[in-house]
Amino acid sequence: MGSLLSAFGINVKEKKVEEERHLRANDREFNLSFKYANNAIKTSKYNVFTFLPLNLFEQFQRLANAYFVFLLILQLIPQISSLSWFTTVVPLLLVLSITLAKDLSDDITRHKNDKHVNNRKVEVLIDGELKSEKWMNVQVGDIVKLENNEFVTVSL
Repeated sequence: MGSLLSAFGINVKEKKVEEERHLRANDREFNLSFKYANNAIKTSKYNVFTFLPLNLFEQFQRLANAYFVFLLILQLIPQISSLSWFTTVVPLLLVLSITLAKDLSDDITRHKNDKHVNNRKVEVLIDGELKSEKWMNVQVGDIVKLENNEFVTVSL
């Protein structure tokens, strides 16, 4: 029934059966056996290998850029083109390169911020004593010492 309604554009939220979770406070070995998510923050969109293909894919999802490519293809046919292909390639490459540079700059900033946040120190109770840990190494069930107005990192 839900798939029939969604075919007509009506969103029906299906109830997800949530399985029971098991954890023990301050018992890393037990909690690690369940493979819970780690606490590392990742807000960046790309890595070195995926930047160019994913960014170009996102840029050609925009109607204006796809339109310029369509015009370029038409201008390559001499029988129907009144202008040179050069008049379409230059604006297209200019727009693509400016957007690419902006996205690269934004993603580099995200990587730096993620690294800074993940490497912040926090006091964690391990084996009965407080030890200094990086936020990215905090595990489910760890007991963390927080002080007034202290920064807290949590990944969802």
